[in-house]
Amino acid sequence: MAEGPRGLPLRSPGSVAEGLRQAGRGDGRALLIQGAQQQRRLPLRAPLTPSRSPAQLSCRGCCTGTPLFPRAPSFHSTDYTYIYNDLSHPVDFLQAFRTFYQDGLFTDITLQCASDVIFLCHKAVLAACSNYFKAMFTADMKEKSKNQIKLPEVSHTILESLVNYAYTSQIQITEKNVQSLLQAADLLQFVSVKKACEQFLVRHVDTVNCIGMHSFAEYHLCSELEKESRRILLSRFEEVWRQEEFLDISYEKLLFILSRENLNVWKEEAAIEPVVKWIAYDVEKRIECIFDLLNGLKIDLNEIYLRSALSLRKKHQLNENKIRSLIYSALNTNPKYISKRPTAAMYVIGGYYWHPLPEVHVWDPLTNAWIQGTDMPDYTRESYGVTSLGPNIYVTGGYRTDNIEALDIVWIYNSETDQWTEGCPMLNARYYHCAITLGGCVYALGDVPTFYSKPLFFLIYFIANL
Repeated sequence: MAEGPRGLPLRSPGSVAEGLRQAGRGDGRALLIQGAQQQRRLPLRAPLTPSRSPAQLSCRGCCTGTPLFPRAPSFHSTDYTYIYNDLSHPVDFLQAFRTFYQDGLFTDITLQCASDVIFLCHKAVLAACSNYFKAMFTADMKEKSKNQIKLPEVSHTILESLVNYAYTSQIQITEKNVQSLLQAADLLQFVSVKKACEQFLVRHVDTVNCIGMHSFAEYHLCSELEKESRRILLSRFEEVWRQEEFLDISYEKLLFILSRENLNVWKEEAAIEPVVKWIAYDVEKRIECIFDLLNGLKIDLNEIYLRSALSLRKKHQLNENKIRSLIYSALNTNPKYISKRPTAAMYVIGGYYWHPLPEVHVWDPLTNAWIQGTDMPDYTRESYGVTSLGPNIYVTGGYRTDNIEALDIVWIYNSETDQWTEGCPMLNARYYHCAITLGGCVYALGDVPTFYSKPLFFLIYFIANL
């Protein structure tokens, strides 16, 4: 057999390929290399197999001259770090768990509602949305080792809504389900759902339901709802006490209302009448409360005379007219007006006098005097819309004085704190429009894009955040 360079024998192409097959180093393919004096066929790089030893791999790399793996790129500096943030990952992650829930995959806990309907869920998902379930699955509780949890306080539809929220981040709140949904969210500690329900109720508080809303808010520790219902209750008390639910108000709450310094009543008759009406509704149980309630009003009353007059009459003989007559008979000759501070006030926002005015002026009816509030932060605009909702005053749109640029900005003035905050911008920039409130929403109507175009009358609105 002929010899090649370095004394290696020359082999035919067929024998080389056959040898590689036998050695398990390739699939028989060969690479033709042109030399100065001879030709050699060497095997192409074969795919890695578990049967090859490190020595064989090293030998193959030397024989072919081809590196086993690509060489790592070099950097001038080793301090550089790239952090990749996949913005779609949270959505995809939630979608995956939603699919697992729908298909019943990897579920490890069963929830059973009041009607015995069961929901197959994942502990990790429930614990991520609810501190109630997090504590249940991590603390030393008997439910920790159970595969099924009974929730007899929660209805089928409400539990289904909460479970769907955990897997979709969406929940439907209506006037029919908001109360039950808030109660369940409070029980199971779905904090975000409870907050959303509270904001829904805040937008629907009025003189008809503010008493019940206030009690509901106190029980479930809803601070915003309690504040708004109390504001309406005190500022519009003369409308509130004429509602049917006023007759069922507790003694403690009625005394709380009548004792407030900011109760909005102007004459003593306006405060005495609700006391008469409330007592007459259940004389047997409520007649003894009359003295504390009248003292809460701080009226000039002859209490000795009233006690004597009541003692001479049997409770079942007392009706609304007789109670009213006894109270007015017990008033001193020169009764004083009730020392309550009216909560109504008039606000004048901005204006124009050779240039836009940012001032806020407030008329106090108690002192019959004007006081000045905090100026608007943005004082270069005019022709905006102004409306009020709750304790807030909303200043919407307008245009810049220097270039007549229509604006979509909204500024909110809190009359209780005398502070301005920037609100959510409107969908469209506008000026010379009208702003009103209705049903907990702020509406902007009308638009004048330029001085030379016709006004466009269309409606936009946004939910006010009280």
